[in-house]
Amino acid sequence: MILERIAYEHRARLVGALARWCGDLQLAEDGLADAVERALGSWGTESPRDPVAWLITAARNRIRDVLKAAERTRTRGLDDDVPHPTVDADPIRDDDTLAVLFACAHPALDRGVHAPLMLSAALGLPTADIATAFALPVATLSKRLVRAKQKLRVNRASFEIPDDIPRERVGAVADAVYAAYAIEWLRIAPHDVVDLMTEHAIHASQLLLAALPHDREVRGLAALLLYLHSRRDARIRDGMLVPLPDQDSALWDPRLLRAAERTLRRNASRTDLFSSGPYELQAAIQSAHAGHAPPLAIASLYDALVRTTSSRGAAVARAAAVARAQDPETGLRLLDSLRAGDVRFDAFQPYWAVRAELLRRNGAQDECRAALRRAIDLCTNPPSRRYLQTKLERLAQ
Repeated sequence: MILERIAYEHRARLVGALARWCGDLQLAEDGLADAVERALGSWGTESPRDPVAWLITAARNRIRDVLKAAERTRTRGLDDDVPHPTVDADPIRDDDTLAVLFACAHPALDRGVHAPLMLSAALGLPTADIATAFALPVATLSKRLVRAKQKLRVNRASFEIPDDIPRERVGAVADAVYAAYAIEWLRIAPHDVVDLMTEHAIHASQLLLAALPHDREVRGLAALLLYLHSRRDARIRDGMLVPLPDQDSALWDPRLLRAAERTLRRNASRTDLFSSGPYELQAAIQSAHAGHAPPLAIASLYDALVRTTSSRGAAVARAAAVARAQDPETGLRLLDSLRAGDVRFDAFQPYWAVRAELLRRNGAQDECRAALRRAIDLCTNPPSRRYLQTKLERLAQ
């Protein structure tokens, strides 16, 4: 259905253009929602000649009515010279998505709400899914999103891409784009919904790269998403997770892999990677896997990664990489030191999944089974859960 496709595929551009016009993110979202609802009742089996223009006009009319009825103080005048947003294949010109993302990283907002607000406003993720991803009650997150939009209104946030973008705002946008991709491909959802959300995230990363072509972390993010997406057809088989080392590389998308390599290597040398930030290093790790690099080289990249980030996932992945490069005992010692230094690892599912595998390789079958049961108990992702349950069943044979 063309309405559904436009409402999802072009949401960020429409919201961005409306917010730039009226200066209010909540009004822009409400206006678009009302326009879509009206379209459902009036388009019937035949859509308008220019459905995007129809939606933006209907949304503007609704916003005018709301402002007039409530006699609200506007954050800016309604500029009717602002053009309708159009579907533009040139990412450099397609800036409405980025305008919303950077507004959501406004310095007046608490940093903890930046990513959830971007995921909601620009990328259209349901509040319940965002709440799950950030381990928050839905009601709590809903209130935070409402307060954040009110702050943007009070602070007269601009819905234009700022000049000389501060580093912290770039980082906040990059984190939200990565979260949108990572959340969606790990979820079980209709295939077309997953494709749409991951493509939204990749598109946003390309827009960010077009705006900041010399930013190494932005380049790393764009490359990382391309690497991850290139393996989407190999990641799940018969409803079960397939770990990267076990994937059929013939199912990887060579076009996306080439694009990822070009992006990562643009104006960079391999030696530069060891002084990089976390996104560039994660992309380099994905590149090393794609090129079937030796385990020691991959472990070295993980060593560099854990120096740049406090991510528990990176620390656990480093232990697994070191175990492959050396031996499972060394990996287990690293895992033990992580848990001894941070009690949060006790409830961190990847920790137990990796620990179980290293114990299996080390011949500690009983301990392996116990770790697998703990990993299964903590697992909320059905393909991963099936994979772990299958491993547990094989141990019992």
